[in-house]
Amino acid sequence: MAPDGSFLVFASSRPLAEGGAVLDGSWGGQTYQGRGGNLWRVQRRGIGWGEPTRLPDIINRSTAIFAPAIVNDQSLYFMEATMTTKFRIYRSQYRNGVYQEPEPLPFSGVAWSDVDPVVAPDESFMVFPSTRPPVVGNNHALFIVLREDRHWGEPRLLESDISGASSDEIEARLSPDHRTLYFSSDRRTPLAFPRTRETARRDDRRIQEWDNGLLNIWQVDLSPWIAPKRSPRVGQVGR
Repeated sequence: MAPDGSFLVFASSRPLAEGGAVLDGSWGGQTYQGRGGNLWRVQRRGIGWGEPTRLPDIINRSTAIFAPAIVNDQSLYFMEATMTTKFRIYRSQYRNGVYQEPEPLPFSGVAWSDVDPVVAPDESFMVFPSTRPPVVGNNHALFIVLREDRHWGEPRLLESDISGASSDEIEARLSPDHRTLYFSSDRRTPLAFPRTRETARRDDRRIQEWDNGLLNIWQVDLSPWIAPKRSPRVGQVGR
């Protein structure tokens, strides 16, 4: 969604033309039937929406374009698959009504996957899941990177109690005030020993309700990283 709510950009495998075939994806030397991705834009029309239009080929230059993020000047961030199965984050400057050639972000290489960028509207910071160290296996952990004087810094892991190297943290989203981060995680709460009968009952209720190793929704206050003042607190939404 654009910061002012006037339009949104979304990824879709819909046909490029009416009556055409669903878009197949192609990356890493493989074809993914019906799972391609191009970016489309749709304008807000009063209380409804207009018709989606496909963004130009300078953006949709492959069938592996996903996870758009829009900033204040309508510039666009997204992820695109490399020649391998890994993804990289790109930025396209929006200038005079035209998207410019996308450029890879300096910290996003080809040695690991960087996905699902969520960017502050003023581009002061970005959070993204990544498989980079110290992440274990094919999991993703959340990293934050700050931008000053139009230059991106080095990504930092959102600390061990927020983003674990052995759990999968994906699909990050910002709250309207850009201070709370929502994300999906398959993390589990460690069991404490010794355990009383009542502790065991509480653990059992928690496991039955949400602490099940599936992707649940969590939230964390980003203020300590974007304006360090206090310790972060992480918790499950609705817990």
